[in-house]
Amino acid sequence: MNAPSRKPAKPKTSARCPICGKPTVHEHRPFCSKRCAEIDLGRWLKGGYAVPGEPIDKIGGPDDEQD
Repeated sequence: MNAPSRKPAKPKTSARCPICGKPTVHEHRPFCSKRCAEIDLGRWLKGGYAVPGEPIDKIGGPDDEQD
């Protein structure tokens, strides 16, 4: 009886910076540098990243009447 053949393990690839694609640096993970980390932070603060959803004026609050 033959044992099932296993594929050789793929060499681990280093993680890539989501901003520029360079290999990450542990100190700034998941980014490659402080510069890329700050670019990402700036995108968050400017609203560049957003989760889609209903516009805020359509979301009811505690003061809205419920029928």
